[in-house]
Amino acid sequence: MLFTLGLSQGVQAHAEHDKARFVATDGVDSGLCNNRFRPCQTVSYAAQQAAKGDKILVAQGQYQIESEQDLLYFSGAIIPVLGGFDKIDQYQNQNPDTFVTHLVGVPAAFVEQMNGQGFHVIRDTKSLAQVALLAKGSAFSSFSLMQENQAAADCIDGQSAGFACLNISLLAHVPLSQFPSLPSSANDIWGHFDLNTGKEYAIIGLRNGITVLDVSEPQTPKIIGNISGQSTSWRDIKVLQFFDTSANRWRAYAYATADSVSEGVTIIDLSGLPNSIALVQKQTTDASAHNVYISNVDYGLNIALPGTEPLLHITGSNRSNGAFRSYSLANPENLTLSYQALSPLTQDYTHDASSLLIDDSRAQNDCSNATLTGCNVLLDFNETSVKLWDHSKTDDVIALSDTGYPQAEYTHSGWWTEDKQFILVHDELDEQRHNLNTTLNIFDISSLKQPLLVGTWRGPTRAIDHNGFVRGNHYFMSNYERGLTVLDITQAASPQQIGFFDTYPVSNNAAFNGAWGVYPFLPSGNILVSDINSGLFILRDDTASSNAEQISFSVAQLSAAEGDNVQVSINKSGSNSATVGYQILTGSATSDDFQISQGEVSWAANDNQAQTISVQINQDMLAEPDEIFFVRLINPQNGAALGYPNVLQIKIRGIPQSGKINFAQSELSVKETAGDIALKVERVGGNSGVLNIDYLLQSESAMVGQDVTDTSGSLQWLEGDNTSKTITLSLINDDNSETNESFLVKLQAENEQHLGGQSNIRITILDDESNQAPLVNAGENLQVNTRQITQLMGTASDPEGRELSYLWQQISGTTVSLSNANNLNASFVAPSAASTLEFSLSASDDFGLTTSDSVQISVIAPPPSNNNASSQSGGGSNNILSVLLLTLFISLRLKPIKNHIDLNKNNKLHTK
Repeated sequence: MLFTLGLSQGVQAHAEHDKARFVATDGVDSGLCNNRFRPCQTVSYAAQQAAKGDKILVAQGQYQIESEQDLLYFSGAIIPVLGGFDKIDQYQNQNPDTFVTHLVGVPAAFVEQMNGQGFHVIRDTKSLAQVALLAKGSAFSSFSLMQENQAAADCIDGQSAGFACLNISLLAHVPLSQFPSLPSSANDIWGHFDLNTGKEYAIIGLRNGITVLDVSEPQTPKIIGNISGQSTSWRDIKVLQFFDTSANRWRAYAYATADSVSEGVTIIDLSGLPNSIALVQKQTTDASAHNVYISNVDYGLNIALPGTEPLLHITGSNRSNGAFRSYSLANPENLTLSYQALSPLTQDYTHDASSLLIDDSRAQNDCSNATLTGCNVLLDFNETSVKLWDHSKTDDVIALSDTGYPQAEYTHSGWWTEDKQFILVHDELDEQRHNLNTTLNIFDISSLKQPLLVGTWRGPTRAIDHNGFVRGNHYFMSNYERGLTVLDITQAASPQQIGFFDTYPVSNNAAFNGAWGVYPFLPSGNILVSDINSGLFILRDDTASSNAEQISFSVAQLSAAEGDNVQVSINKSGSNSATVGYQILTGSATSDDFQISQGEVSWAANDNQAQTISVQINQDMLAEPDEIFFVRLINPQNGAALGYPNVLQIKIRGIPQSGKINFAQSELSVKETAGDIALKVERVGGNSGVLNIDYLLQSESAMVGQDVTDTSGSLQWLEGDNTSKTITLSLINDDNSETNESFLVKLQAENEQHLGGQSNIRITILDDESNQAPLVNAGENLQVNTRQITQLMGTASDPEGRELSYLWQQISGTTVSLSNANNLNASFVAPSAASTLEFSLSASDDFGLTTSDSVQISVIAPPPSNNNASSQSGGGSNNILSVLLLTLFISLRLKPIKNHIDLNKNNKLHTK
């Protein structure tokens, strides 16, 4: 399949697609710019009306870049700006050499990009002199800040390393150019605190994949690994961490969705950190989805809340009309559907979701399915309203309420206060559509059945609010062109700004540049921000230190023996009265191991003595390893702020353990042609004493001695040794065409207690003789205009259903540069002269078996023009024939055009 720009706008995210904004030299900067018969005049204005995924189509004429803001709008990746269109054909066809769109004032570094977007760049002396002046002044210094690595700097007098700030300091900046995949833009972000090592990580979504960075040393972040993906503007990421009792260690998985593509949910095993990450699979039950959310977890540790079952929720999927779909995480490597709506309609689309566990009287009064733990209330941000659902049963939901608000344009996302009495709601388009400054709506949910709008916060700029999260009584909000905004929500109905960090210093307009996501839950208190245009920011939160009243634990970790009574100290600075709550999070230790429940402590005015809570450690006389659980401070009141540490880890000392011997995995699929394969064997949960383990092979459908060389042996770990050992096997590659076969590798020990839960591994041999070649279609031959942006859209499938790799290559014709050549969908800019191009699409399976198909593209040049005006002059006029043809065309189309305008007079944009 082949598309050229103008014939198809492509598939975008959200509930509606194919939205374009139109610009012409004689247009007027008013309205939404989405009526092709009433275009706007400037790209800058159109960009501030566009939603993510829209395109701005620019009609022929002359335009000028006069500021850094203009330059960034013209060169943006989220909202592409494309020249070479014409009003007469209603912007249907990009033809840059016929519909000449001149662009003046382009810096040399951007000339090639602007040419590729369909513009003719004019390089006259006057415009170059203006650009030089801009480059020497402050205008282009902001652009350099965004594109270059920046060192740590305190926020002093409103500046941190050149970025505007208030009570937020830069620790590190990783620009897009430093990511190994060289993405053109970034999207969402999440964090991970590894309970095995105490290290902190950032997991950032990029245009072409997902990257994990170690941010434990925040001034020197380190890239650990990257998972490649299809090219898209939209990714969302969440993490689940849990204790594996059989291996006596913590395991963690990241889950990432991608919209407008077909890669499904990317499942990433984080258990190999700090050394590596591993792709488990791309599960395509939902081929595309806008967001992913996990309920019933603590978002700082990503572990389950006590007594609950985490659920993964897919929103904005290609299935169920985008209504949320819930999945069990019982097998974290393979999601199992637990709930989906019956016959959902388009108005049931869920853009984003969050949830809170209600454990007060509302659980019984408002919910029907509440358990002893409480009522799991799912917040459904439904484009036009906020819906609340009782999702206490994993396979059922009951509607609680559906609440709108004034000037609603696109109900996008939100979060809840730690007292669970309010939710804060973001609308992604109200700033644009109603000429508002940043607008955040606050709802009272003291009644889950009748939420009430009780407050609205207005920011100091036009920047759009995107996503936000609560920690303590502070709200951390990604604010697009304003960067990060931090609000004090002590009085939830009337928040107050207490901090910001401007990751996008060029402007503060209502446009989709700047900060996409924020993650404020790392135990260190450091903040992660993903910026669309400039990558990852690691920030230090100084908002608490600017507050005289701070509450924190005296230490971050405590250790106790069974039978001990532990006194936990909570400190407060300042002289005002204050109250703070605390909650218990079970870890490898369960509620049977200690005695404490959630509660709160208070200080009177002028009292800053440490308060203590008592934790009784139970004595069960079992020979157990070390176990841990956590106490988290929550919901500070009376204006106090959470300091650091606000999460306490308590370790119950166990008896030194010899550990258990496990395979690193329980199943492995290998190709028959692999030759030697290495199996990792681990000692986990202790290193006391000497351990000796034997191994042997056992036939199943694969025969030992015929399909794999028979082998056996022993492994030994000495005192204090917990390094991994390796078993090497040799596969026998026969010439028989057969089905996939399997055999077992088994571990044995004199004392079976030394064996862990994965003491056997099943090896499946994938047969090469029966493997079938992929099926590939490169699409139909096509004619395109010179310098037209052309998309190559192939299709491919594997008969065995395994993942394929792709490669587009040019076979013949004038050489062009292919973008996304390793995806099914690639693109290029047609050459400036007539020619015939041929491209091949190759798809390869994991055996290396490759199938290719080719497609021809005929590039058609415009007819010779009698216009002798040089593009170097910055102008040009239509010849007499063109004017006559234009006049005739308009006269013939006048009535239909007028009728079409009348039909679209009140057209309202709903793309999000």
